[in-house]
Amino acid sequence: MHNIKITIQYDGTDFYGWQIQPNLRTVQGEIYKAVQKIYGEKITIYGCGRTDAGVHALGQVANFRIPKMLVPINKVHIALNSYMDRDVRIIKAEEMPDDFNARASATFREYLYIVHNSSTSFPFYERYAWFYRKNIIDENLINEYAKYLIGEHNFTSFCSTEDENDSKFRYLERVKAIRKVDTIYFIIRGNAFLHNMVRIIVGTLIEGQKKKMPINFIEDILKSEDRARAFVTAPAHGLYFRHAFFKDDYNEII
Repeated sequence: MHNIKITIQYDGTDFYGWQIQPNLRTVQGEIYKAVQKIYGEKITIYGCGRTDAGVHALGQVANFRIPKMLVPINKVHIALNSYMDRDVRIIKAEEMPDDFNARASATFREYLYIVHNSSTSFPFYERYAWFYRKNIIDENLINEYAKYLIGEHNFTSFCSTEDENDSKFRYLERVKAIRKVDTIYFIIRGNAFLHNMVRIIVGTLIEGQKKKMPINFIEDILKSEDRARAFVTAPAHGLYFRHAFFKDDYNEII
């Protein structure tokens, strides 16, 4: 068997998320159909992380196994793209050792959240950023708040009440807000994430600085283990699966 790792970009606007769902258009489902057309095999696609409806990806990673290499590895991404619409693209394909699994082998996952903080919205941002004009966002204060999220915590307060994970403990290595003119980029990196966790973190940080909350208010929310104590869930269309890190290939990206 040949174990193929693919790196994927997609515009999540017209998808019902990553995971295959009956009678709905999903990213995993579109890739599955493309693989089946080329290889004629019913295969399982293992994704590094699930994304909800409307969420995008710059560097989603998945893998699948096939019995024969009918297409040279350097042409696999081209072949798959020929069977998919332009809002999803395989940007790279690599053959990996048999024990590689996109989900289990990932050591860290990184998300990007984009906020357009201006008095006037831009039409090209409407599908790809949260337009926030309520007040000027203080990214310096947000970064002070964010320090309390770093490390391993019980993130019950920062996930959907519908989350089905048995353990709500997750480790966050990086939470950073970077402003470039009227755009704020939130970079959040962790070992794994709960349902809506990134969006609730972003919404809570933004609303917290708007309300001028105490520097340690995040610590109090974490200790409460109560979703009602955190603030709004940021809209899906501002969120991107940015990068997946694997053992021995860890590198710092801005």
